[in-house]
Amino acid sequence: MTQRVIDTFTPKIGNAPVAVLMPVHNEAETIEETVNAFYSVIGSKMHVELVISEDGSNDNTREVIEKISEKIPLKAILYPSRKGYANGIKDGLKLVEAEYVLITDSDGQHDPSDFWKLWELREKYDIISGWRKKRADAFHRKAMSKIFQMMVRRTFNLPKLMDITAPFKLMRTKVAREVASECQYMNESFWSEFVVRAYAKGFSIKEIPVNHKNRVDNSSTRVYKPWKIPKIAYSQLTALLKLRANLKDKAGGYQHS
Repeated sequence: MTQRVIDTFTPKIGNAPVAVLMPVHNEAETIEETVNAFYSVIGSKMHVELVISEDGSNDNTREVIEKISEKIPLKAILYPSRKGYANGIKDGLKLVEAEYVLITDSDGQHDPSDFWKLWELREKYDIISGWRKKRADAFHRKAMSKIFQMMVRRTFNLPKLMDITAPFKLMRTKVAREVASECQYMNESFWSEFVVRAYAKGFSIKEIPVNHKNRVDNSSTRVYKPWKIPKIAYSQLTALLKLRANLKDKAGGYQHS
């Protein structure tokens, strides 16, 4: 199988003020419900450009996406092999034509209704991020994330952001492209690198509390299994050091007064 692009949005709708970009990998059980939810909530008030960036799934996710595209106007890129979360977002952004883009995970853990909280602030801040105040993940995952986020804040002198790794962010598409294009180190924590680089560029970031739900199949633990933590922690620490060195080499560095 070669890379395939689906577009049932352009012929039917043409354009929209906002896109919802979802990177997807092995979400055959959740993707249809998630897409339907965002389409129903946002699409009921304005046109929405749904963009699905599928990342080498080995279940029947691609087949499900194809069926959804017959019922709901959307764009999708179907990729034959795994390229990773960050590259999934970068490739998905190439399909986005709307001025604004909401990037969110496709596992159904976020409430589409929270989009409106972010949308109201779109002209006041460069990036509006959904803060998972009551995060519905396994304890070990939350603990690891909390420790790593503290390290990131201290290493790069960030303001007191509560949820750096939040995968629910609204911004102008050009901002998303500019920042994402430079992300290259944190494979396990893309949003950490994204926030660091965005802050280094001077973009304003506003956090808004949002709902966060459990996955029905509880498969959110499949990546961050307890016995994988040492390896993940080492790779994240190494990536952190590389990012710090990279930003130090750039004019102006990463520190803000």
